[in-house]
Amino acid sequence: MLKAGQNLLLNKRLWHLRQVQPVKGRHWDLEAVGVSEAALGLTRRMSAIQYGDEVFIQQRQRDYWRGHLGQDWLETERGPALNCRPATWLDLLAAHTRHPANTDIKNEFSWSYSRALKYRHCPRAYYYHYYAAWEGWQNDAPAPVQRAYLLKNLTDLPLWTGTLVHDSIKFALARLKAGHPLVEADLFKRMQARAQADFTDSHSGRYQQKPNQLTGFQEHYYQTGLAAVEWLAAQAQAERYLGTFLNSALYADLQQQPPASFLTIEALQSFSLAGIKIWIQMDLARQAGDTIYVYDWKTGPVEETELRQQLGIYGLHLRQTRPPLSSALRAVVYLLGEDRTLTFDLDEPLLQETQTHIEASIAHLRGLLLDPQANLADLRRFPMIDDLTVCRCCQFRELCGRDKEQGSR
Repeated sequence: MLKAGQNLLLNKRLWHLRQVQPVKGRHWDLEAVGVSEAALGLTRRMSAIQYGDEVFIQQRQRDYWRGHLGQDWLETERGPALNCRPATWLDLLAAHTRHPANTDIKNEFSWSYSRALKYRHCPRAYYYHYYAAWEGWQNDAPAPVQRAYLLKNLTDLPLWTGTLVHDSIKFALARLKAGHPLVEADLFKRMQARAQADFTDSHSGRYQQKPNQLTGFQEHYYQTGLAAVEWLAAQAQAERYLGTFLNSALYADLQQQPPASFLTIEALQSFSLAGIKIWIQMDLARQAGDTIYVYDWKTGPVEETELRQQLGIYGLHLRQTRPPLSSALRAVVYLLGEDRTLTFDLDEPLLQETQTHIEASIAHLRGLLLDPQANLADLRRFPMIDDLTVCRCCQFRELCGRDKEQGSR
């Protein structure tokens, strides 16, 4: 790290370090006095963030200067000085993801259907979500890392609608499993109260204090406009989906089943494949006789190949975690927008095909890493895409500078 008595060259101004004090984590406080003509005698408080030999000096809230302790020294009239160049938020994020976490919580590589889907949509968004945002929940994390974490947790109206519906169905099924069915009117009141709380938390900006606990809409963050009529229409859509489910033959059938037959309801679970942890979250798994039924509710458009792959992952989980599994596996997908049910067997050929796909995806994603064992990533290996129609719905577009291209925020 820098030491008192050394010099910094920032924007052609030479500064002499009077004090260098560790703060917390990677942070240091600096006190510098100007020794070049343009800054002679001026005293400045600065902060520094260190990643290995890379040092980022911050004079103002968004401005960084970057120097390498092993390479960037210049001889000046006052002796050696660390020659720092202007740096962007992306420069700091790139350094952040090239170095191990600075906490006991390590960023270990894992795999999920949603993770692989995120990469297919945009490699750069995948990088922000799974690497740049790591440690962003910490108060002492660098501002770009905290921002990536905030953006990671934003939602939008379509996603929020689906979340409202899934959470409400989960609550209703949990009550069935407990043997205490819920009065439907109470479930709608609960959804409405949740919707109002989410909108208030987002509109007021409170979500920025706890981005992983409170709802924040992209529409509010990017100031693209979220009229009350739009939000109310999304809430009404969620209520229609919920009504469709509660009046369906599928729910009527579930109400007649013994509570003990419900195996899991939207619980985050994992299993191992190719030495990697695989995360899943089934909407519902239920056993009836010699068959285990795996359910999934969809509020948006679906593609059958993707459905089979996603439900196949659930089948692999059950095959591994409930041995010896002699039961047949049956997938039930309920399309709420169409009030239609799709069913298919999770048979051995489908499970083998799904496993092959997962193993190939794992190999590809790990092959992109700077250090697969340490799960370190290089930003340059995760390029931005060219399709701005995708960027328009991406919560990370600010980091790519594409919020300005679209005339927002």
